[in-house]
Amino acid sequence: MATFITTVNIVVPIFLLVVLGALLRKVGILDAPGCAKMNTFSFDVLVPAMVFYNIYEAELSSFTNPRLLLFCMASVSAVFLVLMALIPRLEKDRSRVGVIIQGIFRSSFVVLGMGLAASMYPGQDMSIIAIASTVVAPLFNAFAVIALEVFSSQKPDPWRIALGVVKNPLIIASVLALLMLLTGLRLPYLIDVTVQNLSACATTVSLVVLGGSLSFAGIGASKKQLAGAVLGKMVVLPLIFIPLAVWMGFRDMELLCVLILFASPSPVTAPVMARNVQGADWQLAGQIVVFSTTFSILSLFCFIYALLSLGLL
Repeated sequence: MATFITTVNIVVPIFLLVVLGALLRKVGILDAPGCAKMNTFSFDVLVPAMVFYNIYEAELSSFTNPRLLLFCMASVSAVFLVLMALIPRLEKDRSRVGVIIQGIFRSSFVVLGMGLAASMYPGQDMSIIAIASTVVAPLFNAFAVIALEVFSSQKPDPWRIALGVVKNPLIIASVLALLMLLTGLRLPYLIDVTVQNLSACATTVSLVVLGGSLSFAGIGASKKQLAGAVLGKMVVLPLIFIPLAVWMGFRDMELLCVLILFASPSPVTAPVMARNVQGADWQLAGQIVVFSTTFSILSLFCFIYALLSLGLL
């Protein structure tokens, strides 16, 4: 019973913010155009600020196991390459191929990572999650740009793809923060506080806006693709990589890092990125976010409960 209550206390507060957003939309405080603008604001400002500050404040000395970074890098790259080869064989509509690939391999590691870690390990050093994001955030966003651009309605252009990667706000934030972390450079106090304040509200605002953006309409034309993407993201990948991580000896915060990497839903920024690519089915990207988020309330609860019961978290 204690494990059940602990799991509830970890998972439910995160998703109550999503419920709050849905209720605010219901009573008219939030609307679709406002949520769309706030999603863009989150993608361009709030989440990059959180990525930057988490890396910038990390303690390199507390991170003594490079195997976790290598595992994150290798596993995400392997999943991406397999999907790039597999999905075009299963889905013939090019407008959906890149969106499905992004929907399966990419997760809400940045938005949910620190929140879940803080709920599970209150008061402890979060540097493991922060430093892992130096690998995860650039990989997720670079691979997402590549997948969407390769299968866009335009002929693939390496220069355009490279420019899309370089201009991605999350990649820019990750690189700048990592450079400052490695060189020891510090922000002026006033700027530091401003970035910290933006970072502090990123998860809350993103989850509330996600709830306000939830819509279950218009799924009839893509039920098969939607079901495949959500099951692949929320069931297949966790069942492959969480046991593998346990077998490799990852425990506690390191195992939680892998759990968030593969068992958290598609990020709220996914449809924003898809919308900026010509010919991409950004509506399907939004539906994958909606349904993976809804399903993750149950799936994350089950995974966390099982790992807590086994004494692995």
